[in-house]
Amino acid sequence: MFSPDKMMDFQLFSLTHVVTLLLFFLSAAVLIKWYGKSRNSKWIGIVLVCILCASEISYQIWSLVNESWTIQSTLPLHLCSISTFIGIYLYFKRDSKFFYLFLYIGFIPPILALLTPDNPYSFPHYRYIKYFLHHMAIPLMVLFLFYHDRYQVRKSSIFYGLGLLNCLAVPIFILNKFSGSNYFFLAGPPEGTTPLLWFGDGVVYIINLEIAAVIVFTINYLLFRRLGGRRGNERDSSLMVRERNQEK
Repeated sequence: MFSPDKMMDFQLFSLTHVVTLLLFFLSAAVLIKWYGKSRNSKWIGIVLVCILCASEISYQIWSLVNESWTIQSTLPLHLCSISTFIGIYLYFKRDSKFFYLFLYIGFIPPILALLTPDNPYSFPHYRYIKYFLHHMAIPLMVLFLFYHDRYQVRKSSIFYGLGLLNCLAVPIFILNKFSGSNYFFLAGPPEGTTPLLWFGDGVVYIINLEIAAVIVFTINYLLFRRLGGRRGNERDSSLMVRERNQEK
């Protein structure tokens, strides 16, 4: 279960993978549907923070114990790790600017990672459990913060998120060049079957990453604008119900 060279037979869209995906989408649907109807929801954020912390810490420990820790692959500089740190920070401190970045790098990208995982290990290996729990918790944290802190998503957030992401990408790109690492997948696509394989090489690859980011950010914006509208309607409906009950 913890060996670095066993159970490396993950199959895309196997029964276990499909069940895992269904569990995530069911959790997201329940969170969206149930959140507006309950005030006792702080525990959701606590659970998600614990999962995020445990994922990052346990992975570092696992890598050290199995002597697989390297500066090229194990530093917490992958997009999911950056999302993790921002999500934990936002749980303790409301910050609209950082939420915009978290919204755009912490929702659709982890879902794509769930659909086409960069993970060779099968269930119930530790790496399988960690990978999927981690990438499920990040978008669920986005939803939790969106509903709990009632963030407003504006058009300008797309440009703000893109600007922050590119500011992060510059030092990561330089680190990749000097260390031979591939954080943010800026040096090329990861191993396995991912959409990044279609992005070409060199400068073309970077340009396609930027185009993909704009497309993903726009879809994200439209989705959360719609969720924001439904959130407002549900709040108004709940207020009307409470007022009627008080009249009775």
